[in-house]
Amino acid sequence: MLLPYNNTNGNIEVQKQQLLTAIVQAKQDGLGNEEIIENIREALPDVMVSYAETVLKQIDFRAKLSRQVIEFNLEFLFQVIYESVIAGTNDEEILSICAEHCTLNQYEFVRYALEYIHLNRMPSQWEQNNVYNKMIEIVNLSPIECLFEYIEAIKNIYLKQIGYKVVQENLYNLFLSNKQTSYFTDLANKSRDNFIKNYCCRTAVLVARATGKPLDLKLTADGSLILKEPKYLDINTGANEIVPSQILTMGQAGKLLVDTLEEFSINAKYIDAKTGLTFNRIKVKLGRGVSYKKVEDIGNDLVQQLGEELNLKVAPMVSVVPGGVVFDIPRLDRQFAYFREYLTFDGEPDIHSVSIPGGVDVNGTYVEIQLYSDNVTHILGGGRTRGGKSQFEKAAILYLVRRYPPSVVRLALSDVKRVTFGKFDGLPHLVAPVARDAKSTANLLDYLVEEMELRYQEFERHSSIETIAHYNLRFAPNFVMPRVICLIDECFDLLSDDNYCDRIETALMKLLAKAGGAGIHVLLYTQRPDKNVIDPLIRSNFPAKTAFVTTRPEDSCIILGDDKDKRAVYLLGYGDFLYKTTEVVRLQALYVADDEDPEYFQQLLLEAKNQNDPYTAWQSGLDFDESVANLYGESSNNDSSKFKATAGTKTHTKTKQPKTDFEGSFEL
Repeated sequence: MLLPYNNTNGNIEVQKQQLLTAIVQAKQDGLGNEEIIENIREALPDVMVSYAETVLKQIDFRAKLSRQVIEFNLEFLFQVIYESVIAGTNDEEILSICAEHCTLNQYEFVRYALEYIHLNRMPSQWEQNNVYNKMIEIVNLSPIECLFEYIEAIKNIYLKQIGYKVVQENLYNLFLSNKQTSYFTDLANKSRDNFIKNYCCRTAVLVARATGKPLDLKLTADGSLILKEPKYLDINTGANEIVPSQILTMGQAGKLLVDTLEEFSINAKYIDAKTGLTFNRIKVKLGRGVSYKKVEDIGNDLVQQLGEELNLKVAPMVSVVPGGVVFDIPRLDRQFAYFREYLTFDGEPDIHSVSIPGGVDVNGTYVEIQLYSDNVTHILGGGRTRGGKSQFEKAAILYLVRRYPPSVVRLALSDVKRVTFGKFDGLPHLVAPVARDAKSTANLLDYLVEEMELRYQEFERHSSIETIAHYNLRFAPNFVMPRVICLIDECFDLLSDDNYCDRIETALMKLLAKAGGAGIHVLLYTQRPDKNVIDPLIRSNFPAKTAFVTTRPEDSCIILGDDKDKRAVYLLGYGDFLYKTTEVVRLQALYVADDEDPEYFQQLLLEAKNQNDPYTAWQSGLDFDESVANLYGESSNNDSSKFKATAGTKTHTKTKQPKTDFEGSFEL
């Protein structure tokens, strides 16, 4: 490389021009950047070396801008990237090659594609075995915290699930080894993975139960957990702080309640008491001549009088039952009713008795909601945020698709929040993709109205058939007319849309008036179903109600259809609800736990997709996209093209996947 003469007295600009010419010539001769800089560093001062580095960066930048790029088809590009990842090519090499040959937008696509592939690809059996053996090796040689770090570094969701299973097994072994509660809460604080953190906390709860010691977990602002140990006072320094423990049996609590009522001049007699998942129920019989109105609103007075003795922090719900009045005392250690603990899918489904999960009553009895009953047909539900509506809806959908094949049950779903029902997209039970806005919901409801009319035309062709129940009794099991469950989540956004409100209301009125007999059931949910949201004419056509906790007494009255029934305001949230048909029952809804046990949730969805369908379904011949196009001259505005709304005449039998066995010890 020929460099300019180093003359410190010369013009610096002239030297830079000479150096630039020398660098350009060296690049043309094929010298690399490092070699050029090395020659300059040996012959010229540092200021010229710095100038040379800047020149080389500019030359490389211009070369990149002047190179030819190719517009690749994105599907082709994704496939090539996927094959390269499977072949073991590292990310840096893939990105380097794509930077040379792709446009800037395509390069960004490549980066996101790599992240998606690493996260979602199904690893080979060899890779799964290799990762599992690595985890076992870590557990055998290092503390369990090292396993946590290894799992947190894994991107792939399937490989993470293997790690979670290993964590559960080892936490259970640690539980059996008599570790202290604080040991597991410390482990929870050391992990950044929420699933591992939850597993550690559950183990801490199991230890606390086994040892009989109180457990108080406090979540800090940064997401860490603090264990507040029980306070033990020194007898000499803290004698005045010791308060005798007041542990009451249910009978003692009932007697205390009756005595307190007497002080309010309310004569009553204790009958019995029951312990439910969410609350304890004390039943009393009011004396002759004592009106229920005297105890209807006494809840806040009981908190003031019996708050310490009964651990009352919120007012108990007071209700009339046959033979007495019941006081529902909230449990501080409330339990949840897990979906997997109460439902099994053994045996053949009864195609004449389509139901959805209701919940668990105070007796611990599982109650189902019978959609085929004339007292149900359609359901109106409401309640504030965190009341449990979404969990109730997800439990209903998951049960329906897993229990019944598409020839028996079809689903029409609307979810403007876009986060509740999206995970059910792609199921064969859907008559159309999940509607995510007012327009697609209006199209879906109009389609159901057309389907309803075709079903009644089918009934008309057969003498003495008036309902779907009669139809299936005559033609099943060789021929089955499927029931369609239309579930609409948060209808406020739909009915406040000026462009589609009228269409939606008109379709709802038609369906609520006569769709039940045709086997089409509407389940409508919102936070506040007042007259500004749902027309009273629409509300009055729902024979069944599900009221979750409300903020205002007025909302309770509206949901339950009784201007005096404000009991929903006393509910405890998180699935605690009132189910009303001919009577009102308080239930704890089933908790799907799709965030805690994603494997179980996905397993049920997989089984729903692959289940055997031995029946031949009646078909109206009505295509969803064509129906919308014929009505309004527009596409359905859904994500899939040509979505057929009819179940196949027969579905092929598919092999069911083995059911994953979970460690039940971690159920809280």
